[in-house]
Amino acid sequence: MSAEPVTPDIIPDPEGEGRSAFSARAIGTGLVLAAWITVWPSYASLVLHSSRADHCHLPMAMLIPYVFLLVLNSQLERWGKPNFSPSELLTICCIGLVSACMQGEFLPVYLLEMISMPYYFASPENRFEELLLPHMPRWTTLTDRSVAEGFFEGVLPGTPFPWEAWLYPLFGWGALIAAILCFNLCVSVLLRKQWMEHERLAFPVATALLELTGVSGTRGTLSTLARNRKFQMGFGLTLAIITWNVATWFTVGAPMFPFLAGRYGRHVIPLATGFPPLITTFVLLTFTLGYFTKLEVLFSMWFFHVLAKIQIGLFNRFGLEITHGNPFGSSHPAVGWMSFGGMIVFVLWGLFTARHHFTEVFRRAFLNDKTVDDSDELMSYRTAVFLLLGAGAFILFWLNLAGLHLAAALTFCFGTFILYLGLARILVESGLVYLRTPISAQAFTWHVFGIAGLGPSGATGLTLAHAFIADGKTFTMAQFAHVPRLAMGMNKRSRKAIAPAVMGGCIIGGIAAISFILYQGYHVMGSYNFGTAAFKGVGSLNAVAFGRLAVGRIQDGTWSTDWTRMLFLGIGMSVTGLIYYLRYQFVGFPIHPIGFTISAMNEMQDNAFTIFLIWSIKTLILKIGGLESYRRNAPFFLGMMMGYVAGVALGVITDFFWFPGTGHEIHCDP
Repeated sequence: MSAEPVTPDIIPDPEGEGRSAFSARAIGTGLVLAAWITVWPSYASLVLHSSRADHCHLPMAMLIPYVFLLVLNSQLERWGKPNFSPSELLTICCIGLVSACMQGEFLPVYLLEMISMPYYFASPENRFEELLLPHMPRWTTLTDRSVAEGFFEGVLPGTPFPWEAWLYPLFGWGALIAAILCFNLCVSVLLRKQWMEHERLAFPVATALLELTGVSGTRGTLSTLARNRKFQMGFGLTLAIITWNVATWFTVGAPMFPFLAGRYGRHVIPLATGFPPLITTFVLLTFTLGYFTKLEVLFSMWFFHVLAKIQIGLFNRFGLEITHGNPFGSSHPAVGWMSFGGMIVFVLWGLFTARHHFTEVFRRAFLNDKTVDDSDELMSYRTAVFLLLGAGAFILFWLNLAGLHLAAALTFCFGTFILYLGLARILVESGLVYLRTPISAQAFTWHVFGIAGLGPSGATGLTLAHAFIADGKTFTMAQFAHVPRLAMGMNKRSRKAIAPAVMGGCIIGGIAAISFILYQGYHVMGSYNFGTAAFKGVGSLNAVAFGRLAVGRIQDGTWSTDWTRMLFLGIGMSVTGLIYYLRYQFVGFPIHPIGFTISAMNEMQDNAFTIFLIWSIKTLILKIGGLESYRRNAPFFLGMMMGYVAGVALGVITDFFWFPGTGHEIHCDP
């Protein structure tokens, strides 16, 4: 493969722009945005039934209002009016990027399900009252069924909101969520220098945002891009296609373009019996962000996905079955556990290569070594280390109170950490925003101990832990990983304000989203009428299904460690170790372990074709035109992304005025 560009270092102006990003208007705008980006997607999804904004790690909830702010700011700059500096815009961007994880299936949907569903859906048939509810701490769920009925079915006008019943579980869960946020923030701070300066990872998502926003000391970034002919072509082409598809909503039988049309753009091509089908979906965000990803990473992702399809087909044809299935897994349990084994090695090897950096962190945090410079970080290493240790200890304590014994809680935290950090690094290197875990930390803990090793209390604790499952996307770690990268585009003195501002935005966003959903449930329409399967208790991805899974295993009560899964876990670890060995033995070895760790996740079926497409295009551009051609064509892909954002916004606005309650999904989970 030909040489390709490496994302250059961002060198901010150390003196700043004449004012700190920690200005009242920047922080105020960011916090207002934090509330708005959690409320409008909740309304669009639950009430309008339009495009959802919680499908990917670059949430549309944040992109639409942020792009609008960039356009408005560009116009104010052209007119000579007061406007935001790049540092201020990046402050707002950091707040919005993480706060967007406080909406939809990132947090409030599963959290409110877990609080309200167990008692409401309990019945003699599912045996919740007999086997599950006695082990649920009273501070984790609603214990008054009439209160839950009001949420699902609505209440009469004038009925007061049952504050007392909700405050206890919301406070209990809120403490855990705050600890997870602190932990993730500290990890991102401690890894910033290793990932940016030592390993020089690509950060495609942050690169795209910085291209749109600019860095400290620059002006007119977006307006300059908007005048670029290739940017205009990408923007116009994408928006024109979506606009046509939106117009077909008003006319029966009008043909739609077979892409950029939500689920109508998904085309399934059957292969042989037992083999997963070939899906030729065009996923625009994967396509545009993939342009900023290294070729070896793109190649490895589609290459290992093809191998996974062959492997799954052979397993199915030979009748390999693995019992005791779990939600949020891969296309086949065996391949999913191999992928998780690969992710364990992927994460641990990354931490091992950072050992010299962590030695410096230790010296600064515990020995106060002044020779270690942490002035570029969002917080001092000492603060980050002790906050991380405190948050980690609290998470363990909380899980233990929820029913997991210490060994199970440690195992669950280990699995969660591997998945969180693994997906964060994959996003940082690949830009693949539609990522899910190969298995869940709950499944890992289930099959390490089995029901015999967990007991009814442990089974209940794992069920409760689905409240922050985030639809298998992991919760905020991937977004936090980009905050220090974006902060390097600010003036130096402004960075220390980012951490408290982002945490404040998360608190405000979470409160806004939960308050909106509770209000809609009690006083407007009842959550059972939201139109999503999640609040109806049907399907396999909701609190009722998680409870049924636990009850079934409690009734079984015999099986322990699943050694078949452990075997595939070990195979995955060995394969990834071999890949790393070959990469170190042979310079230019074209296979990257990222591809193996996510080869069979369900979302790869829909993204693999797009990854292959952008890999082919980028390879041709670099081989024919070289680095100069690569840079010259980058605005076209940024224009496509901006056109897509504008098109999704157009679709939501159209649904608001003409199709409320019967909306259309342009932006959907591929």
